[in-house]
Formats: sequence, C-alpha cells, structure tokens
Amino acid sequence: MSFFDLLNHLVNFALPAVSLGVMVPLLSRLIWRKTPVKRPLKSQMMVTSLACLAALFAGLVIFSTDGKMATYGAMVTVAAVCQWWYQGWRV
Repeated sequence: MSFFDLLNHLVNFALPAVSLGVMVPLLSRLIWRKTPVKRPLKSQMMVTSLACLAALFAGLVIFSTDGKMATYGAMVTVAAVCQWWYQGWRV
C-alpha cells in the first residue's frame, strides 16, 4: 500500500466522525437559539469530533472491521452525549 492509499483510507475513516462533530454543534445552536451558550463553538466541535473518532476506533477494535452500523450508532450516541454535556446536563 502506498502512502497516498494509506492517507486516503485514514481520511475516509475519519470523515464521518469529523463531519458529525462539526454538524452537531452547529445545528444545536441553530435549533436552540435562545439557550445561553457556555463554551465556544470551536471547543464543542473539537471535543465532539474527537469523541466520535474514539467511538469509531473502538468499533474498529471491537468488531475488527470498519463500517458496522453499531459503530455508527455509537458515534451518533457519543455526539449526542457530548452535546448534552456541553449544554449543562439538563434532563
């Protein structure tokens, strides 16, 4: 495998996590405009993206393959929990 093939695989592995990590904080601020924001948008995006990447990597380790729906479900759950945590643990 060449370097560019490896780079392509790594980018395609991380792209769903990073895109979800960017979209969830943006959409939450759009939906809940009147809710006071406690932390900057960049930190929300970074923490959510890293948590989603960790969920994808854990799914890769557990299932020993990429692209399982359970892994993507875990990634969405992790993104939701991160956003809930950033909003102040309201129920």
